[in-house]
Amino acid sequence: MCQIDWQIRLAVRTSIWALLLAGASVIAAPDVPPDWRQREQHRIEVLIRISPTVVCVMPPNGQGGGSGVLISADGYAVTNYHVTSDCGQFLKCGLNDGQVYDAVIVGIDPTGDVAMIRLLGRSDFPFATAGNSDEVQVGDEVMALGNPFLLADDFAPTVTFGIASGIHRYQYPANTFLEYTDCIQIDASINPGNSGGPLFDIQGRWIGINGRASFEQRGRVNVGAAYAISVRQVQLFIDHLKSGRIVDHGTSEFAVETDVTGRVLVSDVVEISEAWRRGLRPGDELVSFAGRALTSANDFKNVLGIFPGGNRVPLTFRNRDGLQTTTIRLRSLHEFQQAPPLPQPHKKPNPEGPDETRATKPPEEFAHLFEARDGFANYAFNRQHQARLLAPVQKELESYQHLSDTWQLSVSADGSNESIQLVVGEQGAGLTQGNISCYQEADRLTPDAEPHNFPGLLTVALQWHRLFRDPVGSWSETFYAGAEQHYETSRHVDVLQTMEGTVTCRWLFAHDSPWPYGVDVASGTGQDEFRVVFQGWTGDGQIPVPARIGVIVSQTGDFVWLNVHSAELRK
Repeated sequence: MCQIDWQIRLAVRTSIWALLLAGASVIAAPDVPPDWRQREQHRIEVLIRISPTVVCVMPPNGQGGGSGVLISADGYAVTNYHVTSDCGQFLKCGLNDGQVYDAVIVGIDPTGDVAMIRLLGRSDFPFATAGNSDEVQVGDEVMALGNPFLLADDFAPTVTFGIASGIHRYQYPANTFLEYTDCIQIDASINPGNSGGPLFDIQGRWIGINGRASFEQRGRVNVGAAYAISVRQVQLFIDHLKSGRIVDHGTSEFAVETDVTGRVLVSDVVEISEAWRRGLRPGDELVSFAGRALTSANDFKNVLGIFPGGNRVPLTFRNRDGLQTTTIRLRSLHEFQQAPPLPQPHKKPNPEGPDETRATKPPEEFAHLFEARDGFANYAFNRQHQARLLAPVQKELESYQHLSDTWQLSVSADGSNESIQLVVGEQGAGLTQGNISCYQEADRLTPDAEPHNFPGLLTVALQWHRLFRDPVGSWSETFYAGAEQHYETSRHVDVLQTMEGTVTCRWLFAHDSPWPYGVDVASGTGQDEFRVVFQGWTGDGQIPVPARIGVIVSQTGDFVWLNVHSAELRK
């Protein structure tokens, strides 16, 4: 019995080993489905294509740094503010071809943790193609590229692969002013040095900037929860960052909370705000903001956080009279005048003196590309944009004489043959329509002096007259604010902001004309700004004038159109 039992056991054991060896053979040489091979090859090809767009961002001495991504052939690149904040005005940047380029800081967004730099020395840099971060879904495959721990001496980016594990995430400021809103949560590994690097979708489209990750307190080990700033947010700020400013985020001047039924209710409204003037009150239900339906107060913070200060956005709310739709202009949140410092808990003090990173002398050939000024990261870039917008206006005005004299325009409202006389000069502007007359003094602007049917027309005419008298010297302060989409007309416009006393003008310029596309004029706290657009400029007469002037009614957003029939000088 023992002999038979031993033989049986041996036979069974031999059979088991045979099966295991056969299985091991299958595992060692699997038959990989063709579509897996194709996906792998596609991913490799995409990485070959996008890797040249990834930047290793370093201080001038090359010690430390982070990552970034090129967004245009002329060298503009985006990274994190916390990457550039201790690098000074000039930086060094490495690409995956092993070359190191000089770079200069352009603009910063401290709240959103975004900075723009410009690589120098070429005009044909490889650059990433932006995708649509609003279309990212949980489970989408993503690739994070950067230079964690500065591993690659040749600047070839490290690639990590994963999925989008969350969307529309809100991250509160962590002992700083940095606020991550509407961001993409990913499980791809993000480690120190990855900061500022691009997040790509599986097609190689740039969908975010890798910034914040959840690290253990000791060792800074990634635990699989990282956050990327959405490309939509970055794109809303790009032209503002190119202005060289310390860019600010917007604030709505009202607060919301989520009630027990899930409704988003207004909890507080600043009484001098535009939202208050549009009828928003505590207790009203906020239905949508900036085009996105809201389901929680967190949703509201996410949407609000992606817009720069100064943008005009729509909101829909429900009060006792029903559903109301209007627009408000977002005010600035922080109004930084200097680049704010970040806490650096991991940085040890230098016993030998101040950090030499900032003290490094800039390359002489590029020194003219930086200019310090309060409120700006680099005023030299703002100066360039001011000239780009104002030089064509100045050139057009050279052929006109006596523009400082008083102008008289004959106009009529759409659908009416009644003649309206508009007279404007340095001292004031007046309007006569039948037996109705209004007069606005230039040095004492009051809303009550405006014509009821065309609110703001006289105030705007005075600023228009001032612009044409001297486009550069008429104001105590002028700066380029960036570009945005004009809400009512959906035109992409550049914004040149001028200030004199209490009057602030936002001059709008479209790309197809040297003349202003429109202007928004704010003349006092707690008052509606006056807004107009111009159509069909002509320069055939004594005064360059538009064929039509559209006055925007603040309460409704509707246009009241005036047709310009003639214009002449009155000495």
